[in-house]
Amino acid sequence: MASAKIRVIIIGAGIVGASLAFHFARRGATVHLVEENVQAGSGVTARAFGWVNIINIAPGAVNYRLVQEALADYSRLRADLPDAFVAARPGSLFWLKDTAETEAFAAAHLAAGTDVELVDAAAIAAWEPNLLQPPACAIFSPGDLALDPARLARDLIDAAGVTVTLGRQVESLILSGDRVSGVRLADGAIEADLVILAGGTAVDRLTESLGFRTGVEASPSIILRYGCAEPVVNRILCGPGLEIRQSADNILHVAKGYIDDAAANAPERVGQRILKVMHERLRLPEGVSLVEAAAGYRPFFSDGMPRLGFLPGIEGAYVAVGHPGVILAPLLGRLAAEHVMEDRRSPLIPSAGLI
Repeated sequence: MASAKIRVIIIGAGIVGASLAFHFARRGATVHLVEENVQAGSGVTARAFGWVNIINIAPGAVNYRLVQEALADYSRLRADLPDAFVAARPGSLFWLKDTAETEAFAAAHLAAGTDVELVDAAAIAAWEPNLLQPPACAIFSPGDLALDPARLARDLIDAAGVTVTLGRQVESLILSGDRVSGVRLADGAIEADLVILAGGTAVDRLTESLGFRTGVEASPSIILRYGCAEPVVNRILCGPGLEIRQSADNILHVAKGYIDDAAANAPERVGQRILKVMHERLRLPEGVSLVEAAAGYRPFFSDGMPRLGFLPGIEGAYVAVGHPGVILAPLLGRLAAEHVMEDRRSPLIPSAGLI
């Protein structure tokens, strides 16, 4: 399917779907993006922490090399669309519970070819004066980015110049023999040469009708946002018990792991507990308050790798889904476009049931 004239439907306008639209359109495809929400980037993408990084991934992890390449793709994307990254903040500080662990983790990243630097408490205090108890050392990762994934998704779609249908759910795929030839909405159908499923945890709802399951699972996490009147942190800070960044509007963003469905662990309750931790760990101005607490259900596979490829035995259907979606989005968009448009399959992502 290496034609520059193909008609492509992308189901899902989150950060991955937006990247797919951008990269396919740049290669000459006619792209139609379909999203069930009324705004692009308003699903799980809007509930992402927005940390593009490798420092939070252990060297030797199955997806480590993939994430290294993903950060290089972000550099290329920033050069291509500089206006989309004006508000992005570079750099993060990461530390573990004791100095020896932090030093060993830094050494492992360096050995894996990642650009990091070990900094001491004095440097941390100078960089982050509102951090009340700086650790003895931390890992500085200069290539990391803090950004708004939903905003980036919309910027990518705007730059792609593609047709977008919002607020409409794809009810089913249209199957003609052993080929998918389009999608069916409540009030009609859209024909295409290729349908790409990029709807995160919802992809199996559509692939099941073709007799295939990707095995995607929902991995919940909590995103908390706090109103704040002034700057508090300059970089992403990630240490035991606290993962925080601040955007240009001074909103403080915090990511927390999901515990369970108990009322005591509902996002709002977690948000109030974390506010107390923030007061213990940071010098905060008066009036900081919780303004949003929500759970996001990230698409996850048990082997830690994304899924990218054609559905086996069915022509015209392609899957692009996986975690961490915000980090991998530019890479997945490029690799999928190269695969389909140029017949180049990346060795970075094994087929894992797809081809």
